[in-house]
Amino acid sequence: MAQHRVGRDFDDFLLHSARIFRILQAGADKVDRERLASLIDFYLDQPYAERPARFFSFPRKAPKAEVIRERPFSDGRVRTYAFPSGYRVRNPAFRDAYLGARENRTAYLVHWGHGDGMRKTILCCHGYSLGDPAQAERMFRVSRLYGMGLDVALFITPFHWKRASSLLQRFSPPFPFRHPALGLEGMGQAMYDLCSSFLLLEEKGASRIGLVGASLGGYLAALFASLSRRPDLVTLIVPFLEFKSLRLAAGPFSRRGERGGSSLQKKIEALWKIHSPFSHACKLAPERCLLIASMGDRLCPFEDVKRLYEHWGRPQHFFLRGGHSVFFPRRGRGKAWYGFLQEHGFI
Repeated sequence: MAQHRVGRDFDDFLLHSARIFRILQAGADKVDRERLASLIDFYLDQPYAERPARFFSFPRKAPKAEVIRERPFSDGRVRTYAFPSGYRVRNPAFRDAYLGARENRTAYLVHWGHGDGMRKTILCCHGYSLGDPAQAERMFRVSRLYGMGLDVALFITPFHWKRASSLLQRFSPPFPFRHPALGLEGMGQAMYDLCSSFLLLEEKGASRIGLVGASLGGYLAALFASLSRRPDLVTLIVPFLEFKSLRLAAGPFSRRGERGGSSLQKKIEALWKIHSPFSHACKLAPERCLLIASMGDRLCPFEDVKRLYEHWGRPQHFFLRGGHSVFFPRRGRGKAWYGFLQEHGFI
């Protein structure tokens, strides 16, 4: 109980800090509610609500990528690839607004590679506002994975890092919580660009590719594994899984910004269902999936993880004590993940 309390208290501190930051930039969230309802109606009038997988599209071939940065890393190299996002915005009435973020039109993939090809590769999906490769290198223990013989890659989420339009946006990206229509289109773009990243890694010689996502990255990884069979395995670490569970004042159109019974809120929740991992069946066998979560998590509630555990047919799992960032045993996450990789012949 004491360990749970420590983890929950630190999560509450993070939530409180985030709310203060959102209040400071609340002026950026003024959106016409009637226009928002009209935008949402476009999606709900399409077959997407009944058949959500039809919203998503995927490229057929690897993108034409260029190396925009390169430096030595151990006995290999770390390269940053840039390529045009081929995603096409679904809603014509929202297309100009979405594409107005010019920086987001370019996708990025950071690759820590040994340089000899045919390496098993771990593709990482980072958390909210954590798209800086230096942060991800520490978070995912890239040096350790690399030392185990793996290549490692980092997918940059839409509107994060170099895909952000401003320094402020890097700290508080509008995707995916700020605006429901942008959130849905952003999910579509994330899935398209993530598939492009798989194709690019395969073209560069990756033999097998495992997908891992942490926090918001867990949502992206869960959704991708529900839409594509490209991952050889998938690991979700303290994943965010349910928009209705948001405890963060993420914008005027989050659950906290609208009365639960209103028609607009009902439309927003119907929109969320299109990209929810709970609206899709995982395409990987349960034994190729691993869930790592904290039972006292306040940012990404454990109740949602338990629900996904059942939805995915009770996959492999490791549940810790504590919260989102402070958890026990401290080495538990890594031990569970590395054991999973070893079991499936990655290391």
